[in-house]
Amino acid sequence: MAMTDAREHDGGTALERGVAQAFWLREPGRGEIRPVSLREPGPGDVVVRTLRSGISRGTETLVFRGAVPLEERARMRAPFQEGDFPGPVKYGYLNVGAVEEGPAELRGRTVFCLYPHQTVYVVPAGAVTVVPEDIPPARA
Repeated sequence: MAMTDAREHDGGTALERGVAQAFWLREPGRGEIRPVSLREPGPGDVVVRTLRSGISRGTETLVFRGAVPLEERARMRAPFQEGDFPGPVKYGYLNVGAVEEGPAELRGRTVFCLYPHQTVYVVPAGAVTVVPEDIPPARA
């Protein structure tokens, strides 16, 4: 699994602008970074700034190549996926980030979420798992 550091991509102003950057597979073998609108957080939501995003060597290679078997597409759908196989699709499920907004007990905490490759995102608080403080984000 490859890891990328996403901290520098938005410079801390994405939430104010309501825009983040996300990796989309435009078509098999061709990806692009697209601006995406952030929805307004509601009660019980968290705003997470990505610290690390992992790329699965197996699953995401299949997705990138457009090789997801038709009979497996529903099962391989990621929880916050947008679009459909073979593309365009925003896919991914290995995200470690810092909670910037949300319930007090989560603010400032490092969390894991089954979220695609995106610099900032809004999800229900129940969709994140707190990473123990002694685990660095790169290892989580």
